[in-house]
Amino acid sequence: MRIPLLLVSLTCLSVTGCPLDDDPGFDDWCGDRLCHWDLADGDIRKAPTWHDRDHGVELVGPHVTLTQRPDIASVACLEFKVIADIDPAAAVYVELDFRGDGTSEVRERIPSAKWQPISFLVNAPTWYDAVALTIRKESDGHAVLARLELGDSEACTGTPLPLGDRPPGAWCDNMTECASGACAPSQICAQTFAACDATTPCADGAGPCVDWPATCR
Repeated sequence: MRIPLLLVSLTCLSVTGCPLDDDPGFDDWCGDRLCHWDLADGDIRKAPTWHDRDHGVELVGPHVTLTQRPDIASVACLEFKVIADIDPAAAVYVELDFRGDGTSEVRERIPSAKWQPISFLVNAPTWYDAVALTIRKESDGHAVLARLELGDSEACTGTPLPLGDRPPGAWCDNMTECASGACAPSQICAQTFAACDATTPCADGAGPCVDWPATCR
């Protein structure tokens, strides 16, 4: 779904919730492929949406996989906004992989809806350093997406998604989240971020020595 660039720019200046993914409206085509989405499997084509002159992407055939890696990390609450025309028989999922390592922590089926806006929240892990976004179709049936926007929100409640195998230096709440099995708070010099403690004080001009949240060791 195409939104005028000027309107997008003005909106992003006036509110915090700008799209975090590239080309959420499936507007930018490089020939018969989307410029900002990688087609990993299957076939796609440009298709009209709720208006004949507004084009989205049709997922053609029983198996289609589109992926991209938005340039985001550690946004605490994510919101999906979807506008699509999907037959009840068509199984179309959106997935999030919070390390970009091939394991999706979020997998949600996009419900059947004829251009009715749909949204849902993802209470993201307390730490992550990459995101892989995937649209996956796994059965026959008509499926056209006009918009799939990933944005930030403040409406998440409950417990964040668990995410283990975190590297040294990553935020952690307990040792099970760390690849090393060690999660502990530390102290750093406020000006230089160098490690410090009672026996190793900060150099002149580097302090004071302050508490730092727990990280994986």
